Amino acid sequence: MKRALALLFGASVALVSIPAVPAAETTVTISQGVDADTLNPDATTITPTFNVVQEIYERLADFGSRSGEYEPRLAVSWKRITPTTEEYTLRRGVTFSNGDPFTSADVRFSVDWIKNPVNASKQTPYVRDIDRVETPDPYTVRFVSKAPTAIPPGLQNPIFIMDAKYVEAHGNAYVAEHPMGTGAYVLREWRRDDQMAMDANPKWWNGHPKIEHVVFKPIPEAGARVAALRTGATDIITNVPPQYQAQIAGGTATKLAGTRSLRQLFIAFNTLQPGPQQNKLVRQAINYAVDVPAIVKNVLGGHGYEISSPIPPNYFGYDPSVPAYRHDLAKAKALLAQAGFADGKGISLIVNASIGRYNRDREVAEAVAGQLQAIGIAATVKPQEWVSYSDQMNRRALTPLYELGWNQPSADADGMITSLFMSTAPLSCYSNPEVDKLADEARGELDVAKRKVLYKRIATILHDNAPWIVLFQYEDLYGTSKRLKWQPRGDEFIRAYEMALT
Repeated sequence: MKRALALLFGASVALVSIPAVPAAETTVTISQGVDADTLNPDATTITPTFNVVQEIYERLADFGSRSGEYEPRLAVSWKRITPTTEEYTLRRGVTFSNGDPFTSADVRFSVDWIKNPVNASKQTPYVRDIDRVETPDPYTVRFVSKAPTAIPPGLQNPIFIMDAKYVEAHGNAYVAEHPMGTGAYVLREWRRDDQMAMDANPKWWNGHPKIEHVVFKPIPEAGARVAALRTGATDIITNVPPQYQAQIAGGTATKLAGTRSLRQLFIAFNTLQPGPQQNKLVRQAINYAVDVPAIVKNVLGGHGYEISSPIPPNYFGYDPSVPAYRHDLAKAKALLAQAGFADGKGISLIVNASIGRYNRDREVAEAVAGQLQAIGIAATVKPQEWVSYSDQMNRRALTPLYELGWNQPSADADGMITSLFMSTAPLSCYSNPEVDKLADEARGELDVAKRKVLYKRIATILHDNAPWIVLFQYEDLYGTSKRLKWQPRGDEFIRAYEMALT
């Protein structure tokens, strides 16, 4: 009997001191190229971070399976009650995972948190048109805009809703590592750059997700991601490079899944910092020197779509008549000479690039740098880990050129133009009062045809000013386990609560 008690006692101690490892059949592991930069859902605009926080937090309405469609989440319905007021009816009976009730006060707090300059949120363009948030009762919210807008306030880029009471009690630094949401999962642990583990939220208003446990395990190097998938150490990997696609597609336990992405990859000129990149003729010359079809073919293995404008074909506002840069070395050399840099003499550039954030990100930057040699420009690629890279990007410190990808889930030109080209946007390294004026006009124009004309004018100005090297949209390629039922989305969102195991 003493022996039995001792064994029982020992077992109970073990259960307390060592957390049980979830069974593999109830766990899905997701490997992106980078870790989340924060767990505060309203501080950042980074898609891999959104993929993490959307398991924990929710929006009033979320992006549907098709561009331009929205699904009810924390709001059950919404309607425009005046030209400048959008009213949301909130879902009743929802609580945050700590038991705090979700109410209209949390919505107002979240919008105000983003608008407060002290918080330095990168999502300020998301709420720039909201003048105030009215809360006539706990389950009604009204977004009052400064002027009529084409897309209702709160839907262009729906924000995540935080627990006002929790954030005020604990502060921003704590919330950035200890999230508290209304979503399908709750955080169990986060070991930065190693793994993040979540468990199903027993209080989720939408029932119990089919996947009990979710692990986000970042793996920056593509070959290592592929190896992890093939050995069963992970179930989904992002950004599958060309050289690994056949072995994943033909694997006994793996498959390849893909879709055209809303994300475009570009290389921006930091026109706010001194250097030859401030000369429009130099920027135009560099655009003519870059051979995008060759990059798509040789670097991406053909899994990309050349685009001619910052407003891609699958976005509202695209106009095929806007001029495009096509590979033309003679024009490039003539423009350099006109700018006073004949044969590229006197121009030495750094092309900043991330490592593992986008598919073949470093290799694309290296290809661009190599092509610039044909017009005499000495270009050096400076690859950096994403955490450091994104910090510099947020401070507009990447110069003279930097690589970036942008995914606009609403597939509307407004979100991209206002976030990346308006002078006041946190991520913009370009300033043009005419573009600022036209972007504001387009955002407030309710006539669809007139709005398209405004975006054509913006795209034409951007072509002439050449603040970017416009490259391509990806074909997003994922490697997945055959045991997983999941369909990739064009907006790159990976939602564990939409998954199931076979």
